[in-house]
Amino acid sequence: MTRWHLLLAPAFLLAAVVIACSSNSPTPSTATPASSAAPTPAGDPSLSRIGNYTGAAYTTKAPDFDPLPGAKADFGKLGKTVYQIEIPTSWNGDLVMWAHGYAGDSTVLSVDSPPQALRQQFISQGYAWAASSYSENGYDPGVGANDTLALKQFFVNKYGTPAHTYLVGESMGGNVITLSLEHFSNQYSGALSMCGAVAGEEEIDYLTSWAMVAEYLSGVNVPLGQGAQAVTQALLNGMQKSLGLPSSLTPAGQRFANVIQNLTGGPRPFFKEGFASTYLVDFGVIITDPNRTSLPGAGSTNVGVTYHIDDGFGVTDAALNAGVRRLPADPTARDPIAHPDSAPTTGNISVPLLTLHGTGDLFVPITLEQSYLKKVQAAGKGDLLVQRAIRSAGHCQFSGQEETTAWTDLVNWVTNGTKPAGDDLSGSLANIGLQFTTPLRAGDPGNK
Repeated sequence: MTRWHLLLAPAFLLAAVVIACSSNSPTPSTATPASSAAPTPAGDPSLSRIGNYTGAAYTTKAPDFDPLPGAKADFGKLGKTVYQIEIPTSWNGDLVMWAHGYAGDSTVLSVDSPPQALRQQFISQGYAWAASSYSENGYDPGVGANDTLALKQFFVNKYGTPAHTYLVGESMGGNVITLSLEHFSNQYSGALSMCGAVAGEEEIDYLTSWAMVAEYLSGVNVPLGQGAQAVTQALLNGMQKSLGLPSSLTPAGQRFANVIQNLTGGPRPFFKEGFASTYLVDFGVIITDPNRTSLPGAGSTNVGVTYHIDDGFGVTDAALNAGVRRLPADPTARDPIAHPDSAPTTGNISVPLLTLHGTGDLFVPITLEQSYLKKVQAAGKGDLLVQRAIRSAGHCQFSGQEETTAWTDLVNWVTNGTKPAGDDLSGSLANIGLQFTTPLRAGDPGNK
């Protein structure tokens, strides 16, 4: 059995993505705190303006957890969701809403907490935080935006209106954040997105573009529309031989890696390591939705994508772009009025947004940040966006110091009007991120 047989299986892909996008949850509690809430309706239906609810049936994982010293835990059910709230004994009157990342297609809903360094900082500084499981899994950022807002309303009804409400999230949670800022403009004071799919449906477009250029360069047809088993077998029996693995790429695989490097921002720190860490995972979109029947799958496209390959690989740009199969989007699925959660985001934000993104993130590439920057500027809101590049490999690989520094700078921006420094992502990324990467990772080309 080859490594592709071991790794390129749907269950593994989903598990890998979930692990990459998730933080450690708080420690389960052995007793229910007195503050635990009873099941409650999911809030004002008028708040559910976005989101593709499929109506799928789910069970829930118990949300109980132990609070940090100096805080109390509140947890329970809210409509179809489960939630966690942690409130410091000396609450400063501000609230942080945590937006978790992609949770796969599991039929079990569970709560994901903020990263430990951030959670500790929230509590030590007096901030309450709240997190929803969302009422459905899958790539459903609109559902996440709705359910996060419903939980905020629940918090307001129970504890009072916060002076400031912040949104913090990662991966798909970044899409939850940008949708929330664009559609619920008066509900939040500021936001921090980490490794976020801030450009919305463009994340699924990217994974589609990845699969289709792999098809062309490998010479192996991906039998879309014929089910997961047929697609998986095509990848296992053909593509593994044609492209190889990151540690032993064939000439076709080397061409593929070069095209992906150019597709995701060009030469930059930790591209090679990031490519290796998510290489197999990025084929997951065509395995988990081979018939393109989900809303994000139907709305995805690589039409209009211009692929580029450097000289010396024996393929021209003209041949490459003429040869790659193009998958058109279902215009209904991509309709921003009917389905804002499966359309690219607009950039029309109204409060400060600070983002962190790894240079070597090949699951949610830093090019989505570049795209979002253009949209925010086109919307006339460029003064509300600060972006920072972190020189790291893989998805959501930040240090606690990078996260807490960003949080402190966001709060200072919101409360004192002091806009923090950021990186200019509009040009070359070849040596980006030295200012905000703490510490420099082993092997960093800038670590002399």
